[in-house]
Amino acid sequence: MTSATIAIDGLWHCLCPSFSLGTLAKASRISRPINALFRQCSTSSTATRQQIYGGQRPHHPQIQSSLNKQLANIDNARCLHDWSDERYKPLGKSRLDGLTTRQAYEELRRASIHGDYLTVEKLVQILVRNHREEPNSRLYHALLLANTNPENGSLADVTRLLQEMADNGIPLDSAAYHAILKVLAIHPDYLLRQDILEELRQKWFTLSNDGWHDLVVGLIRDRQLELAIDTLEQMQNDGVKIQSWLRDMVIYTLCDVEEFDEALAMMRSRVSRGELSISATLWYYLLDTASRALHEPLTLYAWRHRVETRYLNPSTGICLNVLSTAARNGSYRLATDVFRILGSRNHTMAIHHYECLLESYLAASDLASAFAVLSVMVSSDCPPTEATARPIFIYLCESPDLPAFALTILRDFQKSQRVIPTPAVNCIIEAFIHHKDLTSAIETYKSLHTICPNGPTTATFNTLFRGCSKSARKDQAMFLASEMVALKVPPDALTYDRLMLVCLNTLDTVEGTKLEYAREGIDDAWRYFEEMKATGWWPRGGTLVKIAKKCCEVGDEKVWALLEEMRERGIDYAKMTRMVKDNWRGGEDAARAFETDAPEE
Repeated sequence: MTSATIAIDGLWHCLCPSFSLGTLAKASRISRPINALFRQCSTSSTATRQQIYGGQRPHHPQIQSSLNKQLANIDNARCLHDWSDERYKPLGKSRLDGLTTRQAYEELRRASIHGDYLTVEKLVQILVRNHREEPNSRLYHALLLANTNPENGSLADVTRLLQEMADNGIPLDSAAYHAILKVLAIHPDYLLRQDILEELRQKWFTLSNDGWHDLVVGLIRDRQLELAIDTLEQMQNDGVKIQSWLRDMVIYTLCDVEEFDEALAMMRSRVSRGELSISATLWYYLLDTASRALHEPLTLYAWRHRVETRYLNPSTGICLNVLSTAARNGSYRLATDVFRILGSRNHTMAIHHYECLLESYLAASDLASAFAVLSVMVSSDCPPTEATARPIFIYLCESPDLPAFALTILRDFQKSQRVIPTPAVNCIIEAFIHHKDLTSAIETYKSLHTICPNGPTTATFNTLFRGCSKSARKDQAMFLASEMVALKVPPDALTYDRLMLVCLNTLDTVEGTKLEYAREGIDDAWRYFEEMKATGWWPRGGTLVKIAKKCCEVGDEKVWALLEEMRERGIDYAKMTRMVKDNWRGGEDAARAFETDAPEE
């Protein structure tokens, strides 16, 4: 009886993907069931098939002898190429020409798996021309799979190959469908994918594990994220083992399109199942992208699971993004933790770092902690500015009761001997004025020296002058101006501007104002204007319009001097001139004189 010959070809590897030389070497020493498996997987000769399927069972020593011979043949072939080496290296043209038919098919399988498009083309030509192979499903399967090459492969080639198979009467098997799905994962096409899936259902072919993964990857490449997530859920329900890299890819893509809520849901699901293979790079990417987009839930989730547990040490840039996220969403514990990490690196804190921490406390309605941040800034040699305390002012504007409550907090700080900066009191004074409570604002100013060791600043008086202007309290403004001179607080352009408005706005509240009283108010405003010009400053546009209107109402000829001053400074005064001519109530001679002196436009 002749011994059976076992052909280790492409079909062998398809049916037995875990095959290796080590496995075959052990086959000569293992029991009868494994040898029976070899016989079942063999596709070598008709005689062997008759022995297997016809019930004739060869004697075990003869099969053992055949296996030994086959092993020797494979060892000889190993000198040409190491088939068990997973690191693929394409063969040269001369070595490809010297391959036997079986070796050529094996190399074709390996080249197609690795997407070596050019080598597959060469091998197909060698098999057809040199070895006289007829077109068959193995050749077309390799050609289809070679199109997974991102540079040389294309869907046009796949379509052409499918047409050729139909013309040659070669039916598509499960391996061909899976090869097409793998190509679609690289070169996505929604319509072709739907056609392939429909044909799979009609032929009752089931998707393999790799097929499911290729399907999801293709959907991701097509940006059909909802379908990709639904398919993942279907895989999980059907018991398909989902590789971690596929879940990572979905989450990366969700973050790329800023679908952070869905990414967070997937991460929570993976962590709750106890998945241990979540990549550290993915956690880092989640923290980076979520904090950059100011998405607080995902930022906080990644921070607690990786940073607080000391698995991840974020960069300073990410820490600052996390700090901004905490400030936006009122997560003051997160902001405090960021400060802890930055402080451990001896990072120098700037004003904007403290501003983020302050805003996080305000978002959480913790006004006392927000004021404490201002106090810490003074102790850290990073004194706050008026802009730093601006968020506190905006918070105090929400309710008329908040400014008084804030003042109580500062007085408690003063009793505990905390250093309180002047901007902290200034924002309270401005909040009182916002709520039209000038009396409380003045009283707060009078008690300022007991709360702040540095006393009032120019910004303090400018804020109070604004309240006096709104309330038309010229008497209070003059008191404050004298206080400013006594305390030697230097004025600025805004100080003069608001003093001018105080003098002009007072006239609006006095009904039946006498001409002498009106002129007196304009004269006071004009004196501040002259003093302001002497220091090199210039009023704001609205203030100039206010002066011009008041002068027109009482026929004060100072308005012509104002227009002349604007013309000399090169300021566009055409609109102002038209307004003055339309509202002038004085003598027409002065208007005609100015009109005569004015240059033609």
